[in-house]
Amino acid sequence: MALFLSSKLRKAADTSLIEGKKSQLLNNYEEFVAFEQSEELQNYLELEREINSEDFKQNKKQIENKKFKGSDLEKREKKLKYLLKSKRYRVYASVHEGSELSAFEKTKESENLAKYLELQADVDSGKLNKKEGKEDWLLYKKLKSSSEIKAYFKFKDSKKHDIYRQVIASNLLLEIEDLKAELASEEFTTEKNFLLDKKRFEKTEAFNKLITYKELSESESFKKYFQFKKKNDFNLVTEWELTFSENFEGSELDNEKWITRYYWGDKFLNENYALPTDAHIFSEKNIKVSNSIARLETRKEKAQGKVWNPKIGFVQTEFDYTSALISTGKSFRQKYGLFEAKIKVNDIKNVMHSFWMLSDTSLPHIDIVKTNPSGKLFPGNISGSEDTPKVNYGKIKGLDWTKDFFIYSFEWTPTKLIWRINGVEVYTQTENIPHDPMYLILSSGVSNPNADVNAVMEIDWVKCYKRPE
Repeated sequence: MALFLSSKLRKAADTSLIEGKKSQLLNNYEEFVAFEQSEELQNYLELEREINSEDFKQNKKQIENKKFKGSDLEKREKKLKYLLKSKRYRVYASVHEGSELSAFEKTKESENLAKYLELQADVDSGKLNKKEGKEDWLLYKKLKSSSEIKAYFKFKDSKKHDIYRQVIASNLLLEIEDLKAELASEEFTTEKNFLLDKKRFEKTEAFNKLITYKELSESESFKKYFQFKKKNDFNLVTEWELTFSENFEGSELDNEKWITRYYWGDKFLNENYALPTDAHIFSEKNIKVSNSIARLETRKEKAQGKVWNPKIGFVQTEFDYTSALISTGKSFRQKYGLFEAKIKVNDIKNVMHSFWMLSDTSLPHIDIVKTNPSGKLFPGNISGSEDTPKVNYGKIKGLDWTKDFFIYSFEWTPTKLIWRINGVEVYTQTENIPHDPMYLILSSGVSNPNADVNAVMEIDWVKCYKRPE
């Protein structure tokens, strides 16, 4: 198991690569969320719903199945052809376009016809005969035998004139003119050409929507969005909500977030103190912030400070070493969640570097990471009481922890504690789970009081999360 863990840690040793992947995942998620909320996507999804609807499919099918043959348009064309070829219309057209009608109309208005009709009335009544009114009788005979009058009555009593008059009195001509106007209209021509076009669907607005949908689906922004959605690995981002963040920007420590001494010394003494086992005193001067890095320095140098003695209280003492501590005891506490820091250390043989958590009392106590002169790391916790403490620690080896930055993580749930380094799970605990809100502490302290120490803990960032409610 130890060899397997060492192998996994070596594979995950490139912190910048791991952090880069996490940063890229966060960027991808932010891009995904922004695109998911965009009007562009909403329009696309609305278009997708329309295109995949039964109404759209049925409309597409109907358009593709449409034909000119058998359509109302073809029936209108056929009807016009039928009417134009009908005997009634052909007789009408021949009369209307021929010379007989114009001669008939001219004679109808002539004095000769009027005189003839007058004389014919007298003949019919017996008032005129060849014995009486000889002159009028001769005129009557002359008019009756004239080609003009003969032609007039021949046409007037003809079948074609009768048909002509019937057509004039009917709606046939109006119906034909209406059909001609309809068939000559742009609307009819457009619809006819549409029905004759085998690619008629491509001329529709529905086709344009389909093409737009396909083009959007194949565009880089949409392909990326759907790849993100299909992969669905954003749970690493969405399962946690940021509650505390420190990137150490600026040139000084943010005093709104951090105190630089033990919480109780800050609260009651307003100054630093050391524990009986400490070979050093914490000094704010040993904290440097620059280039987005906080440096906690441990140096061999004389300094005055107080030591807590349980029997007699605080005792002024001279120390041979100074070191540094930062704590969120006054600004941030949390029960359960994910707690992370990106840290680099040196000189672990003489200095113990720690990223730890503490409640209002000395226990429970959690070490997210604690170095040891042996080169091992000790993740774990202490619970119970000071009289009967329950100690649970792991031992992690396999890498040189001084070579680079590493991301040290601690996940705390009501039933489980999980320690990780660069995302690799290194220690798990399911017993003695603390349930008190705790604050963060990052510190360095001398572990070899006979060494010439000049050590540093570098902290790139600190972040804490909780699961969204």
